[in-house]
Amino acid sequence: MNLRRLIIGGHDVGMTAVALLASFYLRWGSPEFWLRLDTILLVCAAAMPIALVAYWLFRLPRSPWRFVSIADLGRIAAASAIPAVFLALTDFLARGEVIVPRTVPVIYWLVQIALLAGPRVLYRTYRSRRRDRRALRGAYRMPVLIAGSDDEADQLIRRLRRDAVTSLEPVAILTSKQRHLGERIHGVPIMGSLGDLDEVMRQLEIRHIKPRRLVILREVLTGPGVDGLLGAARRLGIATVRVTQSMAEIGQEGDSRLTLAPVSIDDLLGRSSREADLADVRALVGGRAVLVTGAGGSIGSELCRQIAEMGPARLMLLDQSELALWSVARELRSRDPGLALVQHLGSVCDAGDLGRAFSTFRPDLVFHAAALKHVDIVEAHPVAAAATNTLGTQEVAREAARVGAACAVFISTDKAVDPVSVLGATKRAGELVFADADRQARKAGAPTRFFAVRFGNVLGSSGSVIPLFTEQLKAGGPITVTHPDVERYFMTIQEAVTLVLLASAEGVRSPETSPTFVLDMGQPVRIVDLARRMIRLAGLEPDVDVEIRFTGLRPGERLSEILESQGEALHATAIAGVRATDPRLPSGEQIEAGLERLRSAVLGHDAPGVVAALRALVAEYRPVLAQEDQGAAGTAGEQPPERLRAVGA
Repeated sequence: MNLRRLIIGGHDVGMTAVALLASFYLRWGSPEFWLRLDTILLVCAAAMPIALVAYWLFRLPRSPWRFVSIADLGRIAAASAIPAVFLALTDFLARGEVIVPRTVPVIYWLVQIALLAGPRVLYRTYRSRRRDRRALRGAYRMPVLIAGSDDEADQLIRRLRRDAVTSLEPVAILTSKQRHLGERIHGVPIMGSLGDLDEVMRQLEIRHIKPRRLVILREVLTGPGVDGLLGAARRLGIATVRVTQSMAEIGQEGDSRLTLAPVSIDDLLGRSSREADLADVRALVGGRAVLVTGAGGSIGSELCRQIAEMGPARLMLLDQSELALWSVARELRSRDPGLALVQHLGSVCDAGDLGRAFSTFRPDLVFHAAALKHVDIVEAHPVAAAATNTLGTQEVAREAARVGAACAVFISTDKAVDPVSVLGATKRAGELVFADADRQARKAGAPTRFFAVRFGNVLGSSGSVIPLFTEQLKAGGPITVTHPDVERYFMTIQEAVTLVLLASAEGVRSPETSPTFVLDMGQPVRIVDLARRMIRLAGLEPDVDVEIRFTGLRPGERLSEILESQGEALHATAIAGVRATDPRLPSGEQIEAGLERLRSAVLGHDAPGVVAALRALVAEYRPVLAQEDQGAAGTAGEQPPERLRAVGA
């Protein structure tokens, strides 16, 4: 036993003796205590070894005082309870020979906790303050405001007080909870609500304090008052930032740096991060050959990034865009020079080339993300859309079955549910192709599993609203939105792809036939609200500095997307955030006949024939003009400027 443990043990022994004597003294008072001192000393002598054994069992001497925590205080309370129980039993077992009043064990337990915990807490406080003074001596501390008054604010202020690297000094707190006004968190005053930023700044300036940053915590980022707060901060010239670490990471002891990042539109959409256990995904991907089609796209490239971290034996990137293929391969090689990477420039519509790629690479896992996805373009080019999104998907399924891949995953979209657009119809047809392939593989006892993963819009993907709004803001506006009430589901690309991989691991072991997995997209977001938030993030006011112009819904677009049709029954899976649909499939003969009719129309470049074939293949498909179906938006005679692109999977 080292010197530190001896000192701790000696302290605990001394405090135990004091607590035992004090408990009898407090119960009987001075005259009675001294009259019964002999008996009291015998009881204390018997209780002391019990207490020491309890301290050893709960490892109190092994817990450094400078790191004492709530957990240590819990162990102190539990260890102190054991001698207290001994005192309670003493009178009963002695049958009146030794008198221990019933209040003594309770008094002892409380006094013992105070005597053991008090010095530990005081020592930690002293060490922390001494360390802070040394670390921050002579250093400039930038005054900052904090928006939020929950547990994260507590952890953040603690961290800033001891962080010599970040060098930020919290001077005031804004709260979304009126009941917290006037309170303090570690000495930092809660000076106002979220709408009081101007007044709080005025009060601080009177004291010659000029905060230059506003740290917005998670509780505020997704709350109702954040838009006005962002606008006020921009108007006052205060940078708005968020903490990138989790609350547990903020409170960690050690030398890790606290990192801050500017608030972005991704932070304002209410997407809570999920802690995902990727062990099953690593087991699925590790040591296997993986093929990703559409590898240069937004979803495909993120699939490649996350798959590359799972230890695949080889990774093939297939894309028809030379630039996109080169870019994602370059990024992956810079991240991991040892990654066995294969690039294949080609299209899923080219059956011969696709077959040669599968024969050469022999993939174990196939992630099919190649697709045409923009509603307006696809609506105007149904032949190309059907060739890629449906017939290309059929070719991928055939080749995956031919080479005996373990599984093939089709990336679908919420627009495939009760589709009203060519995009939705071609993607729903792709779901049917994979579902039928899984059904046929199950019947034949083949090893390959086929399933689809369906989700909505991903933030920041190519051609989506956020890059478009960013371009329009740089040009000074206007921001174009199709309809005041149009709303969409959103999630980050990283979250969507992680759930796709988790769903894939679930699909391989699932006993269900032809499942379609549906990702939990949270609550839908109105596009006009998204536009207003982006304008405020730019330091401007909507409809004052930047016009929001409504252009009217386009053909194939609807006000709200859905993730399940009325005839589908979703049920939970073992993965949080992923549900599965019960399959609703036509017969294999019907699907095959529908695909042959579609192929004939595509080969004949017959656009009306493609739409007719899709209507026959996808029973739910109801092509309509959006203005006729949903009603026009905007004022009469308004000329629609640049169109707002909807995002597909």
